[in-house]
Amino acid sequence: MSQRKIGTFSLSLMLTGSILGSGIIILPPLVLNVVGEWAIVGWLITALFGVAFAYVFAHAGTLFPGDGGAATAIEHAFGPGAKRLASYSLMSATMFGPAAVMLTIVNYLPPVLAPETAVDRFLVMAIIQVSCAGLILSGLKNMSRIGVILAALSTILLLVGSWLALYSGSGSIHHLPPFDGRSMGYSLLLMFFGIVGWEIVGNYGNEVRDPKKTIPRAALYASTIIGLVFVSVGAGMQYGSFPADAGSGVTVLLYPLFGSFAPWIMGGLVAALCVTTYIVFAGGVARLAAHLGEHGGLPAFLGKRNRFGAPMTAMICYTVIHVILIGLVCLDVIDMAGLLAVADGFFLTNALLGTLAAVRLFHKPLPKFIAVLLSMGVFIVLTMAHWPVLVAVCAMAVFVMGRARRFAWR
Repeated sequence: MSQRKIGTFSLSLMLTGSILGSGIIILPPLVLNVVGEWAIVGWLITALFGVAFAYVFAHAGTLFPGDGGAATAIEHAFGPGAKRLASYSLMSATMFGPAAVMLTIVNYLPPVLAPETAVDRFLVMAIIQVSCAGLILSGLKNMSRIGVILAALSTILLLVGSWLALYSGSGSIHHLPPFDGRSMGYSLLLMFFGIVGWEIVGNYGNEVRDPKKTIPRAALYASTIIGLVFVSVGAGMQYGSFPADAGSGVTVLLYPLFGSFAPWIMGGLVAALCVTTYIVFAGGVARLAAHLGEHGGLPAFLGKRNRFGAPMTAMICYTVIHVILIGLVCLDVIDMAGLLAVADGFFLTNALLGTLAAVRLFHKPLPKFIAVLLSMGVFIVLTMAHWPVLVAVCAMAVFVMGRARRFAWR
């Protein structure tokens, strides 16, 4: 029996939901705090990055449509060792990103429900974390569809709220302060979390009608919408004026629509979005770890699955790591910006391998030129990552190359 395949509109909606995810909630206030008046410039650059990523990975996905996506393209370009390095980078990023997602849920709880002490914050985040892991291990399906609906709803609300804030607010555009290249580089590193995920666009190749046309069009539409949302939300927060009781973070943008109910509505949206993002992303990467455990890329015990086929051991390991990081956040050892900066360093490594693969595989001048420019941009932003991340990436590369050489001599 043939499975019904989706078209451009449905795929655009799926991509918008999966890429936006919790990033639209986490990043705008964080970036504004880091780079100040230059934030809007950073969002414009990030929007262009997003369109370029969508273009490159959509075209790479049409070369090898199927479940492998960008990983298949990396393997064809540079061999199985590069594919494994990309997988290790993605799994390393997933050690840090989800803790920031859990922190976001607690930060956006309505004031009446928000925990007051560090111990209470830790307990709330740990309970949510363990519950999400339990949902993944239960084999729960269709969460991605729920996430798409929630992302579409939050996108509409945030766009309308941003435009109302810009229209009715008394904020004005000020002269930009002196440019600080280091702060801008760090902010771009953080903003990259908002466009993580375009590597998966090729994974939908078996599920869409006419992949060579549908995937590039859907990626273009989705990346345009995502860029518009981030620029609008960033501008609304930067130039809008809000009363003291409007809330904090992105919640202020819902105040013109819902007044005093804004924190409750935003709290519900944030919790649902973040939980869905965690289940879809962490669940997928845990399955990748289990797959590598089954095929020799990681210790064999990580390949153990439960009766639902869920990656039990890998998910337990991730849960322990995430709970430890949540504890470190509550002890003020690391903050959300630090978590995202580390995660993005590994995400950028994975993206760099994908864009370099595109440079090697593309033959038409325009896609190859865009892939070259994007590779250069990704490399420049990657150099802004924390030095322990860069050391870890180099160590993984040496390990992978050494392992590949050993197999070659056998």
